[in-house]
Amino acid sequence: MSSNTHIPLEDRVPFWQKAAYGIGGPMDWLTVGIATSMLWIPVFNIGYGINPGILGLLLVLHRGWDAIADPLMGNISDNTRSRWGRRRPYILVGGLLTTILMPFLWRPPTQFGEIGILIYLGIFGILLFTSFTIWAMPYYSLMMEMTPNYDERTRVAAVRAFFTQFSILIGGWVMAAATSSYFANPETGEPDIANGMKTVSIYLSLIVIFMAVIPAIFVKERYYEKEARQQEKTKLLEGLKESLSIRPFWILIGVVFFQMFGLGVTGTLGLYVNMYYINEGEVAAASMIEGWKATASMIAGIFSVFFWTWVCERLDKKWALMIILGLGFIGAGLNLICLTPEYPYLQLVPTIFYAAVIGAVWMIVPSMVADVLDYDELKTGKRREGSVNSVFSWFLKIGMTAAAGLSGFVLHWTGFNVDLGNEQPEEVIQKMLMSFILIPIVFWFIAMLLTWIYPLTRGKMNEIRKELEERRGKV
Repeated sequence: MSSNTHIPLEDRVPFWQKAAYGIGGPMDWLTVGIATSMLWIPVFNIGYGINPGILGLLLVLHRGWDAIADPLMGNISDNTRSRWGRRRPYILVGGLLTTILMPFLWRPPTQFGEIGILIYLGIFGILLFTSFTIWAMPYYSLMMEMTPNYDERTRVAAVRAFFTQFSILIGGWVMAAATSSYFANPETGEPDIANGMKTVSIYLSLIVIFMAVIPAIFVKERYYEKEARQQEKTKLLEGLKESLSIRPFWILIGVVFFQMFGLGVTGTLGLYVNMYYINEGEVAAASMIEGWKATASMIAGIFSVFFWTWVCERLDKKWALMIILGLGFIGAGLNLICLTPEYPYLQLVPTIFYAAVIGAVWMIVPSMVADVLDYDELKTGKRREGSVNSVFSWFLKIGMTAAAGLSGFVLHWTGFNVDLGNEQPEEVIQKMLMSFILIPIVFWFIAMLLTWIYPLTRGKMNEIRKELEERRGKV
């Protein structure tokens, strides 16, 4: 990473504050991320026998609720005026509620049958997603107001991305832990993923509570102290209308939406390919490989954070993102060679490429959203981190939920039948394999086209900052 000399001292965020903020990075994946993208369908399909298509629809219901909760929480946070700021109180309360509710999601009442399980998942899913929204909207908004500097924003995001890599490691081993011999069915000796998650989720919540509250205690709200405290409050619908009128914002939403959708729609499918094609129905063996994939992802992701920070400071966030998406095509192509039952661990190779792509995107994009907020302030005269971030988050959640829901239908379309175990027909395996490889490529190509037309380059952002400081002074 290059030296700090080109970043003015007054623009820098002390490293301890960057670290305090970054510690909260894994919270997303270790709470709702694992539930929606990784374990939701395997646990309740394999563990409880529920149709994956129905599980996908239930996820859509949860995100439908998010469509209301996210913008509402973003507006509440923007309009809060307190001695502790407008973000930190909600980060503390939302973090505590989320960690308390997490274990309950994985403990449905089986005595009421499938309908009872679905009702339970619907209720506790909404409670969990609501508590997480109370935490997440203020947390992500907080990063947008820690510094006005184009490159320092990337460095703050890089520290968060560094810590987020550990969530990939932990999340990847959750499946292996839940399917280990400690939680095997005593009658059959087979892995019992449903029983395993009941215990694993408790330990997971104990890890998450630390990550949830540290940012609330130690991170300062720079713009609140110097500008936003005196700002007029914004009505919800007015804020949403203004957020939706930002053209560069729409482009950025599209980039991340299609990038995440391409991965999300095949996330569960990749797990099933690993289980039923590469490991021939051996769930425990496949889960161990998922754990090692997570380990490789973490290592690759950590190194990519430093590398892409260096690239962003020498080129531009836009062009760095173009290169990153291009690497995704290489990773997808490598699956044609590396997904083979003869060498199960060869699938770690494309995993490393995917990890570099995902880690880099989630390092660069938050920094770009902060740039969008300066553009918005120039147009509206307001700092609306909560409202803008809630709209951004909502579209991402819609993309991830639609992808998770569609992944269940794609799995169903391939003809997969959980009752057949490792006796799936050859045509089913081939459909699963080719869908897993080709679907991301299509959506990543769209993301690259949108990145090409994104207008907020380094030069443009320098002009915007100059105009803002001439208007309202430095922050």
